[in-house]
Amino acid sequence: MNLRKLFGIKPKEKKPYEFADVLHLWEDDHLMIELLPKDNLEFIKKESNRVNEFGKEHFDGYGFTDITEIGEIPIKTIDKKIDFKSVAEIFEKNGMERIKEVVHQNVGHLTGEKVPFGFGSNKFALLLDEDNGKLKYIWTTGRIENEELEKKFKNGLSEFVKTYDFLAIDWYKSESFDLHSENGIEEFIKNSC
Repeated sequence: MNLRKLFGIKPKEKKPYEFADVLHLWEDDHLMIELLPKDNLEFIKKESNRVNEFGKEHFDGYGFTDITEIGEIPIKTIDKKIDFKSVAEIFEKNGMERIKEVVHQNVGHLTGEKVPFGFGSNKFALLLDEDNGKLKYIWTTGRIENEELEKKFKNGLSEFVKTYDFLAIDWYKSESFDLHSENGIEEFIKNSC
């Protein structure tokens, strides 16, 4: 017996999610796909191996029974004292658009000055964190959804890497990418962006 029908109750009309076309930032994604000074290459190799081994030891066939933190990066981005505005200009002049709104986990919908500084779309972002006018972190989240954005990101990334000598690390996969060649950039975008 259908009680709704019997009593003439109509089901609630489902409204579409109002922020479906807004970039979502999840706490767990912070710095998981990161650009780091190339000076950290040996650390990244060792730490990637350690994280992989830890994962193998703590996988029970269904999930992980424990977690591990990524170790302390020896040469942090902030240590390079890179002017924040000069990095932003690289991506701006390569045609990347500033992010205007996000939905941030545990914070909500952000617009205007509350939006983290970054470039991209409603599906992908390159985010830049600042500390006293210097670049503190540079990282990505999401997936590039079209060739136009991919080209702009690729060009900006290439210029950034040539200027500041960085590489990419995808901590989810424990995979690093040498961004000094077009092939390395394409692999990074294909596998992690």
